[in-house]
Amino acid sequence: MKLKFLFFSSICLLFVLLSCIDNQPVASSLQIDQVDDTKLFGQADTMLPDFSESSENYISKWPVFEDLITEVLAINQASLKTIQQRSNLLVSRLDSLTKNIPDTLYTQPIYARVIITKTRAAIVKQLANKDRLDTLAMQKAIVEMNLATANLIIQINEKFEKDTQDNSVKNNERKEKQVLKKRLYSDYKSSSDNK
Repeated sequence: MKLKFLFFSSICLLFVLLSCIDNQPVASSLQIDQVDDTKLFGQADTMLPDFSESSENYISKWPVFEDLITEVLAINQASLKTIQQRSNLLVSRLDSLTKNIPDTLYTQPIYARVIITKTRAAIVKQLANKDRLDTLAMQKAIVEMNLATANLIIQINEKFEKDTQDNSVKNNERKEKQVLKKRLYSDYKSSSDNK
């Protein structure tokens, strides 16, 4: 009789423990979801640098870039659910962007900035889809994504600024050569006329 009572009471105790363990994570995950639906991440009024006039022409030939900018701005001041959806699109846009860099823009510094931006997007996506949300890490990841995108735009602008300066130097050198040729020709002609 004692043995049956011990056996029965241990089985009851086991059921009670298992039911408590199963109910605890469900209650805490519901509480986390409620907090996350009202919390907004990212920076309010996020601004990215403007494109220079010369770079604007080439960016228009790279339409995926405009989609990237739209997605980056959309994850700012957004709920977790929005960030989860937009981060998938963001990673997809950056995959496409990496594969379709126009020849004019395909330089090592720009490619490196694209890869950094792609990595930052993957981090945002990974954090947004974790079972347990780390709000500070999510906030930091979005800020770093904004910074990576801004640095990419700055790098593109610098490339075109440098190209403009290089073209200006080449044009000046060509003009100087033409002036020198004319001067030498006129000196030669005047010396020939004097003889």
